[in-house]
Amino acid sequence: MSVLSVDNLIYGYSKGTPFETGALRGVSLDFEQGEIVALIGHTGSGKSTLLQHLNGLLKADSGKVLLEGVDIHSSKEALRKCRFNVGLCFQYPEQQLFESTVYKDIAFGPKNMGLSEEEIKSRVYSAISYVGLSEEYLQKSPFDLSGGEKRRVAIAGVIAMEPKVLILDEPTAGLDPMGKNALLKLIKDYNHSTGSTVIFVSHNMDDVASVADRVVVMNKGQVAISGTVEQVYSKGEFLAELGLDVPEITNIFLELKKNGFDLGETAYTVENAKNAILRFLGKGEEI
Repeated sequence: MSVLSVDNLIYGYSKGTPFETGALRGVSLDFEQGEIVALIGHTGSGKSTLLQHLNGLLKADSGKVLLEGVDIHSSKEALRKCRFNVGLCFQYPEQQLFESTVYKDIAFGPKNMGLSEEEIKSRVYSAISYVGLSEEYLQKSPFDLSGGEKRRVAIAGVIAMEPKVLILDEPTAGLDPMGKNALLKLIKDYNHSTGSTVIFVSHNMDDVASVADRVVVMNKGQVAISGTVEQVYSKGEFLAELGLDVPEITNIFLELKKNGFDLGETAYTVENAKNAILRFLGKGEEI
């Protein structure tokens, strides 16, 4: 059974006005335990709206969100359980940092779970270490930190609750290459060490290729295509029609295939491309 699923979600903004917009139009998806899923799509495709439904910040006009088979809106208890088990990090960390110190910010979620002070402290120290910040940060104001540090603290505040599903909205936006790579590594390490499901939104197709197990492409409030990175990125022309660009290395492999050089797979990372070329050359063929 899926850890989290959505069944025929329909949701609109500005309902009953001339500006009514259908943000979600019958979205159905399953998220399996332990997988990393990337949501991609052009601006306004419904990605962020969908994320806010997954932990109950928004409630659909119709359809259901199920956490381990239970409708999250079926009772106050079910919604409360969802809030602690489906952790959402917003694109802008300032939207969820509000306490006077980093310690208090990270401790906020565990405290609301009713945990003991000893357990709260343990989770705070574990979370700050997990996101690669020293304990010295705990007594600092979160508003004195850099953008990348704020993002790490915001993520620490979510993982301190030890959610079964971690949701990240544009986690690498605005970060320099070093900060971006460090955060992508954090996502992979967190997924591998905890077995938690990770769902993230990104506009960076290279980031998606390097981290995701599965890609869901949104368009006009619907799921346009879903599959492995290779399955989705092989639809380069279709993605281009939706205003999305596959990594340049993928375009190169697609062009090679059109010109008679089928390297056996669609490459989407440099390492992936190198291995495909070596296998191709190992057969005694020449490019």
